[in-house]
Amino acid sequence: MTTREQEIIEKFHDLEPDAKQRVLQSLQLDIQASFDYAGWWARVDSLQADLRDRLGNDATTDALTLLDELREEEP
Repeated sequence: MTTREQEIIEKFHDLEPDAKQRVLQSLQLDIQASFDYAGWWARVDSLQADLRDRLGNDATTDALTLLDELREEEP
């Protein structure tokens, strides 16, 4: 166990029961809300492939152009 983990546990033990419950609930929400990196990377890869198909492999574009394009596509 790291020093930081030990400090957290010691501080947790010093809390009142209601505060302990709030901390536990917060930690459970944090664990449940883990980020889906695989899904995110799949979407990034898909967007990159779409851009390459539309612009060509050697084309470059700037961030403002991409933002403008995204704004145009929003419903």
